[in-house]
Formats: sequence, C-alpha cells, structure tokens
Amino acid sequence: MSFFEELKRRNVIRVGIAYVVIAWLIAQVADLALGNFEAPGWVIKTILLVLALGLPVAVFFAWAFELTPEGIKKESDVDRRESITPKTGRKLDRVIIGVLVLAVAYFAVDKFLLRSSDRAPVAHQAETTAPAALQTETTAPAEATAPTEKSIAVLPFVNMSADPDNEYFADGLSEELLNQLAQIPELMVVGRTSSFSFKGKNEDLRSIGTTLGVAHVLEGSVRRQAEKVRITTQLIRVSDGFHLWSETYDRTLENVFAIQDDIAASVARALRLVLDDEARNAMQAVGVRNVDAFVAYQKGYDLYQKAHGDAPTLATLAEAHREFERAIELVPEFGAAWWTMTDYYAHVLVDQKFSRDEREQALTDLRIVLDAAKKHTKDPTRRAFIALEQVLFSDDWTTLVDRIEAMLSAPGCPTPVWTELIQILGYGEALAPMWERSMRCEPLSFIGWGNRGSADILSGKLQSGLDYILAARSRFGVHPSISHWHQRALLGLGRFEEAAALAPEIIEEPDFYGWSAEVMPLAAQGKIDEARAALARWKQSYGDAGDLAGAAVLGDREEANRLAAQLDAEPAGPFLVLITAHECFCGSPFDLDATPNFKARLKEAGIEWNPRSIIDFPAKDW
Repeated sequence: MSFFEELKRRNVIRVGIAYVVIAWLIAQVADLALGNFEAPGWVIKTILLVLALGLPVAVFFAWAFELTPEGIKKESDVDRRESITPKTGRKLDRVIIGVLVLAVAYFAVDKFLLRSSDRAPVAHQAETTAPAALQTETTAPAEATAPTEKSIAVLPFVNMSADPDNEYFADGLSEELLNQLAQIPELMVVGRTSSFSFKGKNEDLRSIGTTLGVAHVLEGSVRRQAEKVRITTQLIRVSDGFHLWSETYDRTLENVFAIQDDIAASVARALRLVLDDEARNAMQAVGVRNVDAFVAYQKGYDLYQKAHGDAPTLATLAEAHREFERAIELVPEFGAAWWTMTDYYAHVLVDQKFSRDEREQALTDLRIVLDAAKKHTKDPTRRAFIALEQVLFSDDWTTLVDRIEAMLSAPGCPTPVWTELIQILGYGEALAPMWERSMRCEPLSFIGWGNRGSADILSGKLQSGLDYILAARSRFGVHPSISHWHQRALLGLGRFEEAAALAPEIIEEPDFYGWSAEVMPLAAQGKIDEARAALARWKQSYGDAGDLAGAAVLGDREEANRLAAQLDAEPAGPFLVLITAHECFCGSPFDLDATPNFKARLKEAGIEWNPRSIIDFPAKDW
C-alpha cells in the first residue's frame, strides 16, 4: 500500500480538510465578533495562531489514532480485518459537507446580504427640508429622465470605529473615491453635496439611486484601529438591487491608497469601462495620498458647510480656514483645500464691517490662494471656474470673455462659486446648459435649480424662470434663497401681493436679502414713502443694508451714483459693483460714468453694459 493510500485509509486527508474548513469558519466569526467589540488586535492574532498550530496536531492524531465502536484506539492496536475506517470516512465526509454548507452560507451573508455591522446606513431625505415626493408644481423643468447606465453615486462610507475622528477618515476615503471615478469621461458621478446628504440616514439603496438619478450606487464601511484598517465596499445596481461587486480589505494605513485605486478600478471593470494608462494615471493623480491631510480637509469642509448653514459665517469659516491650512502644510499641492479656503477671503472682502486695510489684505491673500488653487487643481473643469474667478477679482478683465467661454465649454460637473454674477453681463441664456448640468450632478442641491431659474429671469424669460423656482421649492421646501428668487420672478410678472407674502421666508437671512423682501415689493408698486421707511428700519439694524440697490429702486439717482462710486473705489470694487447690479434686477442701478474702475474693466473685456430691467420700479427713471 502506497503512502498516499495509507493517508486515505487512516482518514488523515479527510481530517485535514475538515480542520481547515472549520478553522476558517471559526476565524471569520471571531473576526466579525471581535471587530464589533473593538477588541485589541492581539486577540484575533492569538486565535489565528492557535488554529494554525492545531492543524499538525489534528493530522498527527488522525495518523496515530482511529475511532472504533469501543472508542479511540492507537492505530497499531486496531485489527485491520475488523476496521471500521470506511464507516468513519463516511461520517467525516458528512461532517465536511455540513461545514462547507455553513461556510458557503456565511460567505453569502458576508458578501451579498452584507454584514449588518458594516452596512452603511443611508437615507433618501436630503439635509435640507425636502418633501418625500419629487414631483414639482410645473412640468417642463421637473420631468425626470431615465438615468444613463454609466452613472454612479458614491455614498459616504460609514465609520465603524469607536473614535469619532475616524468619521473624517471615512469621509475622506469616500470623497477620494468620488474624485477618482469622476476622472473617467464616460462615467457620470453625482457630486459630494447630493451623495453626502444621505449620511447617517437609513433608506433603501434602490430608492437612493432613483432619487439621485443614477444607475449604480457604491457604499461601504470603514473600521480603523491604530495603523490597521478594514474597508468593506459594494457596488449595487439600482434597478434590481443586485450586487455587481463587493470586497473586504484588511490592510495597514500605508496601503489605504492602493485600496482606493483597486476599488476605483474594480468599479470601472464592473461597469465595463475601459481604462487605458492615461485614464489610470488621471485617477491616481487626483488623489491626496496623505491620510492626515485629507482628514484635516474633511474637518475643514464640515465647518465650511456649517458656516453656510446655521453657524456664524465668518467665525466658522475662520475655523475651517485653519484646517485647510493644516492640510496644505501636509500636502502643499492639495488643490481642493486651496480652492475651498478662498471663500473665507471673499467673505471678508464683501463685508464692509472690516477696515479697508483688512479688506485689501484679504484681496491680496485671495489672489494668492486662487493662483495656488489653479496651479494644483487636477480637475480641468474646476480649473476653468477658478480661472474665471481669477479675472473677476483682478484689475484686468482683458481675458474675461475667453475665460467665460472656456468655462462654458468645460465638460463634467460644474463647480461654480461666483459664476452666477456674469448673468448680468448678458450670459443668462449661455449659462442655462451649465446650470442644467449642475442640476444633474447635484440633484439634491437647490443652487443649480435656483440659478437655472434666475438665468431665465435675467434673460427676460420670467415664466420659465418661475417654473424652475417653483420646481426647486417643491423639491427643497422653504429656503431663503429660493424664496428670494421666487419673489423676484413674481415682481417681474407684476404679481405684487404674492411677492410681498414671501417676505417672512426671505427675512430668515436678513444680512443678505432681508431688506429687499420688504422694500422691493413696495417700490415696485410705487409706494415710495412706505418703501423708504422700510429701508430706514433695516439700516438701523444692519447698517449699510441695501444702500446702493435700495437707492436705485427708490429712484434716488444721485445717491445711487455716489454709493456706486464709493463701492467702485473699494478693494475689488468692480467685483462688488457687479454683485449689487446682479441683485437689483433693475437694469443698471447707477450711471456707468460713476464707476470708472468698473467701466474700465468692461472696456478691457469688450462687454457692453446694458443689463436688462426685469422689475419695473416706477421711481427709477434711468
């Protein structure tokens, strides 16, 4: 009898197979259980070591002993003529089959039904007050279209670690993946604002995909302990909830970027997207490749969002600014950090409560940061928007038209900040397709919907603009910005009572639109004394609230020109003048000769100053 046949006769091979399968199953269950209890890493290592050491022991006992009806005997004491080895073998076969069934069941639960502890809770409802139904009050702008097959949303990976700071690590990983996938030209990737609105919520993934208008959703979880990280991720097809791909990675932090690359490439393969070397290089180049840097950036971005919500704007932006600076110290070429920190300087610049010296320094810093953002931003679409802002904040608008055209032709998802200001320069219709792309990229952000409506309103298409605003209102509920645009459209259409009724909704943001909510409906009806009294009340509370635009709608031409000249002479004066003209909806609030700097910039750009008067203010006769 050969040695191999002897191994079979003594059931050594069967015992070895059974032991390996059982040990694997024990290891998987132990890893899951210990992970949920945040057990130290040495515990699972000890279990694995004991299981590994047990294999040779099990094999030795299978060789040296045999199970008989009388119990376990040494193999040498067993009468071969009466051996029950075949019966024992059949029992072991049944044990192996049973354990394999358990292993397959565990694999199915782990890979396809997802581990309940690692499943990322997500939601349908956006962070803004949005109704569950997405039908709008109008038909044209609200018609939903079937999502393209090559589309995806990357949901924020859930933090499964005890340390709350790892929430930023999970967010950073999610955004890095989103940015990498966005580099694939054939793939439409929903933007961060919409994807992250599901963070911490609980909703069916198919419902989420339908809400976002995508064919696929990528979700996952992150568990980090010291230098070790477990990342579980899965790609789901929205139409039927089928898992196209899933994987669990157990690596060290130094390998986390390789994990990102592998996830992005795996998603591309699952969606049958061909990645050549150029595409792979673009995906890898867009990443930050520094854990501490993107954690700092996520902390800053969280504060940035709060600053544009209920938190004190400038104080919170200053905190965010410090986090962005820390991220840039770690990674000087961190383009997104440079870009986002520009907002702090812009807010200082437009706030007349700061001294002239402070605002001049803010302008200097803003220009430096914009230059750095353009230099280090790897996304060509974002770079086109940065290039436009560089001109708007400069003292030379010679290249303004060229940069507007480059921005309008940039593919991908728009990243506008001050872009809407050029609508007053006659680009309302030209910007409409860009805002529609923004609506598709960020379906849960009211910005694209509102600006799409204002583009039509400023182009004289009042009813079409109102339709978009009503659609935004239906989707996102009451918001001061939406109500602001809503009131402007109604005033342009002469529906004064409806417009005045919106004032309480707009006054929620008094520093921005509050004065106009009361003053403009009165001025549009020719109730000048009442409008003047209302503006005086606002000035008492908010100082310079509505100075220039208020003087214009009240027909105070001399005062409007004086204020326009004063604004024109400020740091970035032409930019500030453009803001006021854009918010007035009254044509030009001033005579162009009153603003020599603004006039010079328009001449450099080759743009004729002839803004359309959308609202008829009887007292304004120029």
